[in-house]
Amino acid sequence: MKYKLLTILSFIFLLQTTKGQTETIYFNSLDSVLVYSEKNSSTMKTNEQQTLLAKWEKIAAQTGLINFKMISSFNMTNNYKQTFTFLPAEAFGGEPGTFRKVETGTPYVENVSIAPQIDLINISSWTKLKSANINSEMTSVNNLLVKKNLFESIAASYYNIISLQAQVKYTEQSLAVADTLLQNMQHKYNEGIIRKQDLNDAQINKVSLSDKLNQLKLSLEQQLYSLKILCDIPTETEIIINEQTEKNQEYVEGLKSNNDLQYKYSLLKVQQAEADISTNQFMQLPIVSLVFYDSWQHNSGSQFFDSNEPWINSQYISLRLSLPFPDVNRYTLTQKSKINKTILEENAKHTKIQNDLQNKQMALDYEKAYSQLNTNKEIYKLKEENYQMSLNQFNMSILPPDKLLTDFNDMITSKLNYTSSLANLLYTKSTIKINNTIK
Repeated sequence: MKYKLLTILSFIFLLQTTKGQTETIYFNSLDSVLVYSEKNSSTMKTNEQQTLLAKWEKIAAQTGLINFKMISSFNMTNNYKQTFTFLPAEAFGGEPGTFRKVETGTPYVENVSIAPQIDLINISSWTKLKSANINSEMTSVNNLLVKKNLFESIAASYYNIISLQAQVKYTEQSLAVADTLLQNMQHKYNEGIIRKQDLNDAQINKVSLSDKLNQLKLSLEQQLYSLKILCDIPTETEIIINEQTEKNQEYVEGLKSNNDLQYKYSLLKVQQAEADISTNQFMQLPIVSLVFYDSWQHNSGSQFFDSNEPWINSQYISLRLSLPFPDVNRYTLTQKSKINKTILEENAKHTKIQNDLQNKQMALDYEKAYSQLNTNKEIYKLKEENYQMSLNQFNMSILPPDKLLTDFNDMITSKLNYTSSLANLLYTKSTIKINNTIK
C-alpha cells in the first residue's frame, strides 16, 4: 500500500512538472501573429534559402563572363619501346644507296604544363547573366507572393478563431439562460400551466444548444491547429488569443488594394523566355579566348628525374577562335522558346486583367462585409428585443412556450451571425492591408 501511494504521488508530480513545462504563446493582434510567423515559419525560411540560391546563381553567371580556365597537367612517360628510323648508311660510313636502322626518341620523359585561358568575346555568357538577373528578380517576386498568400491564410485562421471564441462565450451564456428557461417551464408544468410537450421542447432546446457549444469548441480547436501549421508552432504549445475587437467599426472610404505582384511575375516570365531565346541563338556564335601556355619538359636516357639533364621551358600566347558546329538541337530549343514566349505573353495579358479584378474584388468584399455587419447588428438588436418581450409575456402566461423558444433561438442565431460578420469585416480589412504592404 505504501509503495502504491508513492507511485501515485510520483505520477501526479510528473504530470504537474510536464504541465508546467508546456509553453504558452500569447497573441493580442494579427500583427503579432504575423511577426511570429515571419521569424519561425518554415515557409519564410525556405524563401530565404531560395533567395540565397538565386544570389549564388547570379554570382556564377557573373564569373562566367570571363570564363577563366586553368588547364594544368603532369606526365611521366617511359618509352620502353623506341621507334626506329631508317637513315642513309653513307652518313655513318656505309655503302652508298644503303640504309641503317636507327632507334630514335627518349626513354624517360617528364612534362609539366599550365594553360590559363580567358574568354575575350563570349556573347552567350552575357545572355546567361541576364537570365540569372531575371531569375533573381523572379525569386524575389515569388517569395513575396508566397509570403502574401501565407499571411492571408494566417489572417483567415486568426479571425476565424476570434469569431469562434466570441461564439463559444456567447453560447455558454445562452446555455445558462436555456437552463433557466427549462427550470421555469418545469415549474409551470408542475403547476399544470403548460403541456408535457412544451417541457420536452425546452429540454430539446437545451440539449441542442449544448451540442452546438461542443461543435463550436471543436471548430475552434481545429482553427488553432491550422494556425499552428501555418506558423510552425509546436504541437504541445498552447495558443492564447486575447484581442479585444472593436464592435463599432467605422467605414473607411476608398479602402482598396493596388497589389500587382502576380502581373510582375508574369512579365518576368516573359523576359526569362526572351533570355532563353537569346542564349540558344548566341550559343552558335564563335568564342574568342586568350590563351597562355607554359611548359617544362625533362628528357633522360637513363632514369626519371635525372639531375644531369636540364629542364626545357617553352611558352606561347595565342588567340583561340572556337566555332561551334551547327547544332540542330539548339535550333529546336530556340523555336520552342519562341513559342513559349508567345504563350507567356498571352498569360501575362490574362494575369493583368485577373490581378486588377482581384484588387477590385477585395474592395467589394470589404463593402459587402461592412454592409452585412450593419444588417446583422440591426437584426440582432430586434431579435433581442423580441425575445425580451416574449419572455415578459411568457412570465405573465400570455405567450405559448414554443413562441418563446423560437424567439430565444432566433436571438442566438442572429448574435452568432453578427459575431461572424464582425470577424469577416476585420479579415477583409486585413487582406487589403497585407496586399498593400507586401508588393
